[in-house]
Amino acid sequence: MVSVRLTGKRQEVQLNWSVVVLLAASVITPDRTPSDPYRMESVCVQSRADEIRRLAAEIRPKSGKAEEFAANIQRHIRGMKRLARPRSLDAVGIVKSGENGICTANANLASALMRSNGIASRSIAVIPTTAHRLEMHRIVEFFKDGRWLPFDPSSVHPDIPTKPWQNVIMAKTTLADEQGAMKPRMGASVGCPFGQEIELLTPGVNLFGQDFFWTMAKPLAEFEPSEEATHVAAEAWLRYLRSGTLGQGQCKASSATTAAEFLDSVKAK
Repeated sequence: MVSVRLTGKRQEVQLNWSVVVLLAASVITPDRTPSDPYRMESVCVQSRADEIRRLAAEIRPKSGKAEEFAANIQRHIRGMKRLARPRSLDAVGIVKSGENGICTANANLASALMRSNGIASRSIAVIPTTAHRLEMHRIVEFFKDGRWLPFDPSSVHPDIPTKPWQNVIMAKTTLADEQGAMKPRMGASVGCPFGQEIELLTPGVNLFGQDFFWTMAKPLAEFEPSEEATHVAAEAWLRYLRSGTLGQGQCKASSATTAAEFLDSVKAK
């Protein structure tokens, strides 16, 4: 969708827009990830910490419904006031700081509160479809009635659960990702589960924000696609869906700066 608002004198305006949408037939199967492990405490999701238990008890709904608890978590995070500069993004660290503008920390806190209430929960790395280009964001999934249901503790999308078209899921955080969160590493704040895009060492990725609190990828190149380039890209996408692996040409094409260079790379054996 494109939304355009024009101001100023009456004049002729021409808008040019092109887009390539790659689709493939696919059977969607339910997520069968076991929920029990995600009721456990981890180093960045400290669900048994006194601060988390007290807060969970304060905002726990009388109905006991997970969706209402998620809404209360959203409301609490929106109302948080910064008391001190955050030193880490784990649940306890962010409660002490009061900072509510870091989605990764909000996801850790939401997961800790959910687990403290006996609800399996985990964070997800996503790209919101309404955000800046390729801006990573973290939301949370909780388990209810045999299903994983997503919601956004930072309220970029207040819907509970969020709609499937509101986020592109990039990665689902595992317990192993969480357990390594407090080990200092380049390109990520302490308390951040493994999986930031910068850690993938992709060319063209810049860090934004104080102390690397979040990352944003910039486009590697923009060029007008030809009919041939569009056709070749669609064929390459289908090959990837069938095989699950990327060829050397496809990997090389990711850094192409012109349509001709893109075609040469994809066609390479």
